[in-house]
Amino acid sequence: MRRLSIIDLAGGHQPISNEDGTVVVVFNGEIYNYEELTASLKSHGHLFKTNSDTETIVHLYEDHGLKFVEHLRGMFAIALWDTRKRRLVLVRDRIGEKPLFYQYDEDDGSLLFGSEIKAILQRGDGRHVHAQALCQFMAAGYVPAPNTFYRGIQKVPPACMIVHENHKVEIHRYWNREHGSRQTISFKDACSELSDLLVDSVRLCLKSDVEVGSFLSGGLDSSVITGIMRQLGAEVQTFSVGYQGAAVGFNELSYARRVADTLVTKHHELILQPDSTIELLPRILWHFDEPHGEPSSVLVFLLSAFTRKQVKVAMGGTGGDEIFYGYPKHAGLRMLEYYRLLPRFVRVGMLEHVIMKWPESTKGNRFAKRAKRFVTGASLPAEEAYLSWTSLLNRDLRDHLLSTEIRDHSADPSGEEFLRSFLTAPGRGSLLDRVTDMEVTGYLPEYQLTYIDRMSMAAGLEARSPLCDWRLVDYVTSLPDGYRLKGARSKHIFKAIATQWIPKEIAERKKVGFDSPIGQWIKDELRGFMSSFLSPEQIKKTGLFNPAAVQQLLAAHLAGQNDYSLQLWSLLSVEAWHRMFIEDNISEISGYSLQNIRGAGNS
Repeated sequence: MRRLSIIDLAGGHQPISNEDGTVVVVFNGEIYNYEELTASLKSHGHLFKTNSDTETIVHLYEDHGLKFVEHLRGMFAIALWDTRKRRLVLVRDRIGEKPLFYQYDEDDGSLLFGSEIKAILQRGDGRHVHAQALCQFMAAGYVPAPNTFYRGIQKVPPACMIVHENHKVEIHRYWNREHGSRQTISFKDACSELSDLLVDSVRLCLKSDVEVGSFLSGGLDSSVITGIMRQLGAEVQTFSVGYQGAAVGFNELSYARRVADTLVTKHHELILQPDSTIELLPRILWHFDEPHGEPSSVLVFLLSAFTRKQVKVAMGGTGGDEIFYGYPKHAGLRMLEYYRLLPRFVRVGMLEHVIMKWPESTKGNRFAKRAKRFVTGASLPAEEAYLSWTSLLNRDLRDHLLSTEIRDHSADPSGEEFLRSFLTAPGRGSLLDRVTDMEVTGYLPEYQLTYIDRMSMAAGLEARSPLCDWRLVDYVTSLPDGYRLKGARSKHIFKAIATQWIPKEIAERKKVGFDSPIGQWIKDELRGFMSSFLSPEQIKKTGLFNPAAVQQLLAAHLAGQNDYSLQLWSLLSVEAWHRMFIEDNISEISGYSLQNIRGAGNS
């Protein structure tokens, strides 16, 4: 266990036990309400050896048994050992901010676990591709729990507990969101209660024995968090990243600077050259242990290393888009209702005919790409339209892209049944509420929080996400849909209260999104590398994809027909991961570089 000391720097070393040593714990993360828990536990006679948040866990377990987790507010992956019952308890936080993996052997009843898959790989027999996981990844851009890319290695789902006792494993879910429980609350009351919850969540996330900074993109989420930090009296250092030169179109630096000036923070900017950072790919994958489809992972890694020079903890706005309906695809569901009022000959014969001919930009303007995706799903039922918008690739492309061997070894070669199970679930409220289920359960923990956690921790920086506090998530997602999405206006209630902390022009400005110039790099300086790395010969050796289909995807991107930035990065990520972890069987990253990966040396 390696510790990043944040609370009780001198005394909080792990493992930590209860008074008589019969309950022992190691954990990754933070228990934000530890001070209140400590006071309560002491009043019940418990003796504390430290001032750390960790020690509250063992004493809570003494008093409440397996229900101890219900009292925790924070982000955590916990491993607790009960020496008397010879019981191992593994717990992952409600929203899934912290990772936790395990491998259970039914033959001998043994269980391996760790916060990183590489810990389990040390056993030496877990490096086999999970075909179904690859199909799911190509459908959604992430792999849903409990699956991982490794056959036989699983991840604990968010809000779940695993109990290993008497050589057997039991898993149960300890928390579910309150669906639609606040449908009658007035908008005014909702604004008031939401404001209080936001302030309380940020207050808790400020609990630290070291300075807490803030990632500041200049967007609504990170700006509000920074504003609340200042309102609570914190002297805040803020950190932003952007490009200069040819990649300047991906910048939001001017907005971040405006917020920093208004809130009077000590602002730091990391200005990157327009050149590709592809040489960091092996190190990025080393920290993921699996493929990940987010090209801006490199940006977050570099920003985290930059931030770590000043602080050990930084807050960010992850989660806001998922709980407040902040993505264009959410507004797309409302726009779909209006779009379908147009006569069919106008929609299909005129608008869609023109839109599908538009070239897609790789220089930061995503309008054409979004318009094409919208009209492609516009004639489908609403659930199927949303599925088409949220998929990494449409089903026909996926079917053509995946190799026959992978498809033959998958129960669901389409990879999309887990998505459809959310969108078509009976009795789960409106379509938007079912979308929330899908995104809070899957996309948020397994995509967004995954890359934020891995890239920050790789730099020795702890990233905290106040918008992922479970009480806040539970409250926001139980409000009427119209409070969050008013017509096509996203984050309606959040914008309504945001002006308490930030200027109105920042609260109301159009969403841009954190992005990477990877699409333009593929067309320019990475053209030779991609052609070599994803050549038919190299793809065939790996055996995961159809070489001809990969070439078609790459050719369409290079010709400017489609912006396949995200899709090609995902393919690159899968191929590089397989060559590193499966073929080269790497067990450490020192001395291993991009040139060591098959297919990269001759580009």
